[in-house]
Amino acid sequence: MPTEIIKKGKGVKLSAEDNQILSKVKVGLGWEVRKGGQLDLDASVFMLGEDGKLPSDEYFVFYNNLTSPDGMVKHKGDNRTGDAEGDDEEILINLPYISPVVKELRFIVSIYDAKARRHNFGQLEEAYIRVVNLSNSQEILHYDLDADFSDDTEVEFARLVREATGWKFLPTERGTKIGLQGYVDKFIPEL
Repeated sequence: MPTEIIKKGKGVKLSAEDNQILSKVKVGLGWEVRKGGQLDLDASVFMLGEDGKLPSDEYFVFYNNLTSPDGMVKHKGDNRTGDAEGDDEEILINLPYISPVVKELRFIVSIYDAKARRHNFGQLEEAYIRVVNLSNSQEILHYDLDADFSDDTEVEFARLVREATGWKFLPTERGTKIGLQGYVDKFIPEL
């Protein structure tokens, strides 16, 4: 299966065959900071139910909650500098066994403490998100985050939506300045 560069507005449907092949995937986030700078990016996954909300707080997987309640989404830990070779942060996903209450995964990249530190995506040289098939280590999707978000502090970069025949990746490329807490507030069920 060749690498496919996904672009805004173009979904990539994982067919039934692909879903069998792609039972386990890795989402990798990498970034470089402009010379002399330091910036902490964080990858997060909101596992949403039919109503577009978290079934419970534990379905928000990020640096302070590394594993979903079903154990099928695992964050491998926080990288605070982006200095690592290859992917700086990784999230492992076991697609076939994700709880049936989860209908969608939303992937967010945020800048830690951006408002207080006056950080934004304009301070990045390059950033990317990619999806790797763990059965053969082949990169199957690669999405370049670019300088279009120079004033933003978060980017919702993709959705993974459950369909009757499997999953579909949808790039969203939506920059915001609401902070990670803004997304938490958006996806927490109203009391």
